[in-house]
Amino acid sequence: MLKFILPAALLFLDSLIGLRAIAQPQIPAARIKTLRGAITSFGSAVQKDSLILVCFWSTTSDMSIAELNSINANYEKWKKGVAFRMMAVSIDEGQAANKIRPTVNMNDWQFEVFSDIFGDLRKALGSNNLPQAMIIKKNKLIYEQSGYEPGSESYLFHKMQVLASGRD
Repeated sequence: MLKFILPAALLFLDSLIGLRAIAQPQIPAARIKTLRGAITSFGSAVQKDSLILVCFWSTTSDMSIAELNSINANYEKWKKGVAFRMMAVSIDEGQAANKIRPTVNMNDWQFEVFSDIFGDLRKALGSNNLPQAMIIKKNKLIYEQSGYEPGSESYLFHKMQVLASGRD
């Protein structure tokens, strides 16, 4: 009797795990909003790019803004060394979301800024801490870094250099 129950239980368990994997949010389905107010899917925003640096931030997080300012200071130099796309994704909601554009303008950020107004992308990527930087290569999360200390942006760039060279 055990010979029949164990395989049936494993088959049942396998089907449950398979269903759960299908039900999990897919990165391409995550909705984000541009600064101009257009809602797009993360997948369509990155489909032709192979290396993406995604930084989750908030207008109320001084460390998030410090990280983005440090990246912005090096952005042009980095772009010459590595082909990548930078996406700063704000998690601000409600009234705080009204501060996104003024914060971007005040800091004169040169990279693309989006808003994760529905929380879809943050959930899909499992982002829990701010600031949080993630490197995505060909729609796969390769590296993530939580928190910020001055100089840690250099490690992000080094990691992107390694990934871009194919030494990952």
